[in-house]
Amino acid sequence: MKPALAVAMPGETIAGLRQASGYVCRNRNNTEEGKISEHAFGNAVDIAGFTLKSGKTIDIRPAERDSTLDGAFQRAITEAACLYFTTVLDPGSDAAHENHLHLDVKERRGGYRYCW
Repeated sequence: MKPALAVAMPGETIAGLRQASGYVCRNRNNTEEGKISEHAFGNAVDIAGFTLKSGKTIDIRPAERDSTLDGAFQRAITEAACLYFTTVLDPGSDAAHENHLHLDVKERRGGYRYCW
């Protein structure tokens, strides 16, 4: 099986990540009340973009219907993340994730994964 990047961006490799958020003691979606975010437990990271070896940057944005290579890259990265993280939220999941990928490792009953 070819890595997701090789399929979505032929000839490229990822050289860097632009992190949007890591450990932050807060509630989910920065609300005043509600459940505590996995960020508060150190179990989550938000990725805002990627830098490729060529120097090209790709920002995370709504890409569900984007037929460009950038759109295919983002969809491939999101799908690949679902293999390693138990929660993956992308710009299509809700307004709070319009500009980043949320990745966390919260353990759920029965090995359930939430990939949106």
